[in-house]
Order: sequence, then C-alpha cells, then structure tokens
Amino acid sequence: MFKRIFTKRLWLALVSIFFAILLFLTANSVNYSSRNHTSGLLQTYSHTLENVPIDIKYDSDKYFISGYSYDTEVYLTSTNRVKLDSEINNDTRHFKVVADLSNAREGTNRVPLEVKDLPSGVSAESSPTTITVNVGKKKTKTFRVEGKISANQIADGYRLAKVSTGVSEVEVTSDEATINQIDHVAAILPEEEILSKDYSSTVTLQAVSESGKILPSIINPTKTDLDVDVEELSKQVPIVVELTGQLSSNLSDIRYELQTKEAVVYGKQAELDKTAYVKVKVNISDVTKDTTKTVSLSAGDLKVSPDKVTVKLTAKKK
Repeated sequence: MFKRIFTKRLWLALVSIFFAILLFLTANSVNYSSRNHTSGLLQTYSHTLENVPIDIKYDSDKYFISGYSYDTEVYLTSTNRVKLDSEINNDTRHFKVVADLSNAREGTNRVPLEVKDLPSGVSAESSPTTITVNVGKKKTKTFRVEGKISANQIADGYRLAKVSTGVSEVEVTSDEATINQIDHVAAILPEEEILSKDYSSTVTLQAVSESGKILPSIINPTKTDLDVDVEELSKQVPIVVELTGQLSSNLSDIRYELQTKEAVVYGKQAELDKTAYVKVKVNISDVTKDTTKTVSLSAGDLKVSPDKVTVKLTAKKK
C-alpha cells in the first residue's frame, strides 16, 4: 500500500516538473519573438549633412569677428524616417547650429557648437563640436581703391596701358588691429584672366596690407567696375631699302626716295630687341625711267605698320 502511494506521488512530481520545463521554454520562446518584433519596429535611421551654416550670436554693433568656419557637418539619427527626412531637407528643416559668443572676450575664443530646435525623436551631433573665432572691437575707416593686375596676367607681347576703377574710395569695417594693417582696397583682376585685349567687368573688392596680404573685412560697396587697357609692345625702326635685280643697260644709276622713312614693329619683347630696322627689297630690272613702286613691309614674326611703303625711283641715263 505504502509503495503504491509513493509510486503515484513520484509520477505526479515528474509530470509537474515536465510541464514546468515546458512552460518555461514556451515563455522564453514568446519573449524572444517579442523582442525581435520590437527591435524591428525601432529601426534607427541616420544621415550626415555637410555644409550646414553656423549661426553665430554676438554683439555686431560692438565687435567684428573673423577667422571662423562658416559651416559644419551634422550627423542626424532618428527612429522616425519622416522626421529625419524633414530635417535633411533644407526647405523643411527646423534645427540650426549655433555658436554663442555673448560672453566672448576680445582675442581668440573657442566656442562650442550647439544644435538647437531639433524635433522630438531626432538627435544630432556636429563635427567639429567647437570652432575658433577671433573677436575684436569694431572699427570703420575709408580707404582708397586701386586696380591690381599681376605682371603674369598680361599676355606676352603686350603691356599694361591704363587701369581705372568705378569707385575711388570705399568704407572698410573690421577689428581695430586689422584696420591698422590695411594699406588700401584692391580691385583685383580674376586670376584666370590673361589679357591680350582690353578688359572691362565688375570685380570683388578686397582689403590688403602694404605687402599685398588680403585681410578680413566688410567693404561697402563690395564690388566695383574694373577697366584695363593693354597695348602691344612696339618699337620704331628705320626702313632700309635694298635694290635688287639687273640695272637696265641704258641707265647708269637709279636713286630712291622713301615716302615713309620709319616703321613701327609690334610683337614679343625678345623679337623687338633683335630688330634694328625693317628691310624692303625693290626690284629694278624693269625700271627704264623715273617711276614709283609700292612694296610690302615684313619683319619675320613681327607685325609692321605701315605694311606697305611707296618708293620713288629716279633713273639716271648714261
């Protein structure tokens, strides 16, 4: 009797343990499935924005700032794709990157970048996280304007004849230390321009030191007209006549007289330096009496003006 009761209780205990293990495994399986499902719903999206402008807060009436980055990179993350896309799009964007210089002092300041006005569910991080800004007391002064053309911007064979600008003076605003370094304001010919003809266009003005270093500033007006006249390199040389051909048998001599005794040659400086005169050849084989001939002038690679000359020939009979 006792043995039967013991066997029955053992069997019930084993069954209980079996169901307990089964329930535990089932619960774990459901929990694992639930976690996977939740993870799928909370997928995180990300995007990196470049060239995001930095909004710098400072007292613009009192200070002038320079030497800082105008934009930064922002890394956005969100589990809401719609919100993320809204912040990616410049037209629908809410957030801004701010550098607060309200408590900055004169000199070089390192300022943290803060991403503000982010919608809920979106996080952001800027790179870099700080910027360096030079702060100085604001000052405005009037400076003269000069046209600036580098020697290597004049084509070979040409020289600078005249430079003029649309304005002669402008107002320049910067910090006191920089204002003291400014020598003048330059209307600079764009570096890609190589002039072999006159130039006329609008160019940006830049404040420069005596050594030509461009200095940070605000210029009013910011642009002006720049007119540059160039002319070909030239040289005035004598015209030398060379008589060629056979003298007629009934003549003892032929004398010549040039209507124009000098010519102007144009070209590269090296060629001009080698040219002392322009030679014109006049064929006298068909000359039997006084006559005039018009002949062409040439001087190798140089251009000659005039390009033709009249020669008066006087025949002397035997």
